[in-house]
Amino acid sequence: MRGETPRDGPTAGNESLRDGEGKTGQGEELIMAATHGSQRLSLFGSDPSRAGGCVMRRALTLLPFMALLFILPFRGTVAIRLVCLAAALLLALFLWRRLAPPRIPCKPAIGVWALIAVISLAGAVDPAYSLGEIKNEIVYTMMAFVAFFAATRKESDLKWLLLSLAAGASVLCLGAIQSHWQLGAWQERATFYGGTGAFAGYAAAVAPMLFLLAAYTPERRRRGAVFAVFALVAVTTLLSLQRTVWWVFALEGLIALVLLKRGGLIRLSWTGLMTSVLLVVVLTGGISLAVHQERVKGDVDAEINRDSRPKVWLSVVHRIAERPLAGAGFGRGVMSKADRDLVPKDNSMLWHAHNIFLDYGLQMGLPGMLALAWVVFCLLREYWRLCNAPDDKLKLLGIAGLMLVAGVMLRNQASDEFLRDASILFWALNGALLGFGRRRLESHRI
Repeated sequence: MRGETPRDGPTAGNESLRDGEGKTGQGEELIMAATHGSQRLSLFGSDPSRAGGCVMRRALTLLPFMALLFILPFRGTVAIRLVCLAAALLLALFLWRRLAPPRIPCKPAIGVWALIAVISLAGAVDPAYSLGEIKNEIVYTMMAFVAFFAATRKESDLKWLLLSLAAGASVLCLGAIQSHWQLGAWQERATFYGGTGAFAGYAAAVAPMLFLLAAYTPERRRRGAVFAVFALVAVTTLLSLQRTVWWVFALEGLIALVLLKRGGLIRLSWTGLMTSVLLVVVLTGGISLAVHQERVKGDVDAEINRDSRPKVWLSVVHRIAERPLAGAGFGRGVMSKADRDLVPKDNSMLWHAHNIFLDYGLQMGLPGMLALAWVVFCLLREYWRLCNAPDDKLKLLGIAGLMLVAGVMLRNQASDEFLRDASILFWALNGALLGFGRRRLESHRI
């Protein structure tokens, strides 16, 4: 028709190209939709409506694991803990073939650790007590480690477990803060949130997991909720007037900073990194000093003189040197049974060495100390491998694991709280991290 512009020039060519691109894009979308559809069918069979049932069954499978992480720090829940622990292990064993866990890590070190503990019964001052402690600190903790290792297959599994841990920490901290606000001091006994020493060990294990949960949470609001939980933990730690735990937080933070920089997960110059390290050290020193001043009410010299731990540590070292190959039997309380002369007369609270390695030396001699060091080394090695993985999420997992192991070990150099709920929590978290981490790492190697 007259007045129409012919569509055979460069403009027409570009339009036809855009039409082709549009059709190509539509084709790609159709292919992707078909691919996702086939994936859904392969996962849930020919009926996609089964997805909800699978999710529900998975949630029920994780229920005892989540319940255990939630209730562990609460006082007076021993029976419920054991029920949850037994249910978790039985579920893991029943579903072992379906879960198809990879090879359990650290087996030689754990085996030697357990063997030396059993051998220590031969020279135990109280064999019945030591046997009970082996059950509590090795059997129960390995039940948690194996069960969580087998059950944590996917990132979503790990997130649900960490959310349960965060929920329990929130309830615990809110209760402690509310009680402190009403009564003006931390109530060490007859409270559901426990004593200050136990809370410090709990906080040392929870902080790295909150870091990992925040790193695995892309949504800002949900990440903000995780930061709010960490703020609750920090405030509660401040109210507990525990000093060592602030240096534990500093160590964990420095590990995160350095390894995030090393893995290319944050943009930070070396100058910025060194400045950040300095700020962390200065801030931690300031908080620790303020807590110390509040704890001693200004009488610093008297508090230093009252702290008998350095003298006890020296005496314990001498006692271990007297019997380097044998101890008094497994269990933190053997010092008060076999070496009562090491307990200061003016401080009956020092009925154990207040150092996990020295306590092991009294219990099992140098072999026990070396076995514990081997276990710690094997855990650190596993997480270091994850830090060197090509996957950013595996790197974050490795960083959190290193923070967990290093932080808990540092916490127990000045007060040995690595027992009962604290040791179960430590090994359960390691099982969950390594269970998911090993599976994801092996998927990259295929």
